[in-house]
Amino acid sequence: MPGFFKRLLFSLSGGIPATSKFEARRTALEKKYEKYNALKQTAGLLRYQELAAQVATPRSQSGLQKKEWTEMKQEFVRLRKSAEVVEFFKLQKTSHNFHAITDWEPVFTDEFDGGALDKSRWITHPLVDDEKLLYSPANEGHLYTDGSNVSVDGSSLKITTKAEHASGLGFSPALGFINVERECTAGLVSTAKSHRQLYGKVEAKIRFSQSGKGVYHTMWLGAQRRLPHLNVIRIGAKLEFGVFAAGNDKKQHTEAWNRSMLRQNTYYIVTLEWSESCITWKINGATMFTAPNVLHEPMYVGFASGVEGSLSGSAQPIFEVDWVKTYKRHS
Repeated sequence: MPGFFKRLLFSLSGGIPATSKFEARRTALEKKYEKYNALKQTAGLLRYQELAAQVATPRSQSGLQKKEWTEMKQEFVRLRKSAEVVEFFKLQKTSHNFHAITDWEPVFTDEFDGGALDKSRWITHPLVDDEKLLYSPANEGHLYTDGSNVSVDGSSLKITTKAEHASGLGFSPALGFINVERECTAGLVSTAKSHRQLYGKVEAKIRFSQSGKGVYHTMWLGAQRRLPHLNVIRIGAKLEFGVFAAGNDKKQHTEAWNRSMLRQNTYYIVTLEWSESCITWKINGATMFTAPNVLHEPMYVGFASGVEGSLSGSAQPIFEVDWVKTYKRHS
């Protein structure tokens, strides 16, 4: 859990920006970048740049007569004051901000606007050594269904946790696979069969509803086996971020914040930036956690809901994903 002073500094820095403001700033930056690129190709700017090179050369070396030189300088001054040239150089002064766009190349995108889950991209069951096996953690209070708790509605992915009896397989690290019965069902989706990526950036726009003790929603990165595992975000009793390694390097780096920082039924954009040396977690552009990287194998993207306790009555918590995108860094 972050210390008092870290929480205080985070609060004083503005905390998590409103999603609408974060998206508005991003949209404004994208429009400025588009305008900047468009202005680069205008005849006025190209002519101005051509004349700028000529003006920088002394007339005695230009081969131009005095009248021609004077007319050229007049055209140069006129173009320098033109709206498109003035706008271009105004944008160029802040062009360093464009790295947020130019540094990244899109790799995988799903906006869930097809009316149904794209089964060529997503699976709705866990994988064990690349094989389908429908099971759930034995220490948790739900059983996964193979898609029954997953839907695409209103251009968003919805994972619903339901209070209903189910029988199936549970996995215990000590006992292996065992038969269990539960009073809740849950869902998951992942790109384990279609897309894995080493390093880069992963983003998703998510919201959640939560009721019942022990309910959680999570976006994670997974690998070939149970470990390594990375929580892009886990919304449960706390708001958790972290990475868990395996093998000879069993380091784990986790951090938890008060879950009240996020409101139910409100969209947030979560971002993970993953380099060879460092991993950074963000919500609406605000950095939540940074840790050294201990993951060096391709990982897939997953979303899931579930319970570690129980649901009350007919409660049906929903984890909703408006879109998900991954990027690789331009070399």
